[in-house]
Formats: sequence, structure tokens, C-alpha cells
Amino acid sequence: MRRLILLVVVLAGAVYVSGQAPRPKTAPVPVHGQGCVAAGVEASCLVVKDTGSGVLYNLLIRGARPQVGTGIEFTGVPHEGPTMCMQGVPLDVTEWDRKDSVKCTQDATPAPGKTAGH
Repeated sequence: MRRLILLVVVLAGAVYVSGQAPRPKTAPVPVHGQGCVAAGVEASCLVVKDTGSGVLYNLLIRGARPQVGTGIEFTGVPHEGPTMCMQGVPLDVTEWDRKDSVKCTQDATPAPGKTAGH
């Protein structure tokens, strides 16, 4: 009888532990948008209010960066972790291109908009 109880306890513990194992991360869903590049409230931060969704994105770009007041089309993935920009939904930009059909003014500063999931 003690062996049966011990076996049940061990199996129950194994089931509990296996249910708590970390799940593999799923690939981040790419975000695609377009809008006018504006300076963020913090130095060197760039933001774009997507013309389609109205979401304000904090663009984290490695390499060449677009100029403030430029219309761009961008693709990126949600950034994991904090950023110093404190404005908009942080997005690790994987690619961007100038888009002349998006008309911008040089002093374009998007009003705070919707922030997906925030």
C-alpha cells in the first residue's frame, strides 16, 4: 500500500513539473506600416504614427535612419524589453523604404495615438 501511495505521489509530481516546463517561444509577428517620421520626446528617438491603424510606433533602427519629416514604409517585429524612448510601441525595424506618396511636413509631430496592447 505504501508503494502505491508513493508511486501516486511521484507520478503526480512528475505531471505537475512537466506541466510547468517553459513553452517554446513563438516567432514574433511582423508589423507593417507607413507614415511620417517624427522626432521622439527623447533624444535620438524616432516615432511614426501608422496611417492605417493610427498606432504610434517607436522605431528602433540599426544602420541608416530616415530623416525626420520623411514618409516611409516599414516592417519590423515587436521589441522585447525596455527602451529609453518611452513613447509608442517599440518595434525592431527589419526594413524601411522612403515612400514619397506619404506627404509629410518637416515639423511633423504625431499626437499620442493608440498603442497596441498598452
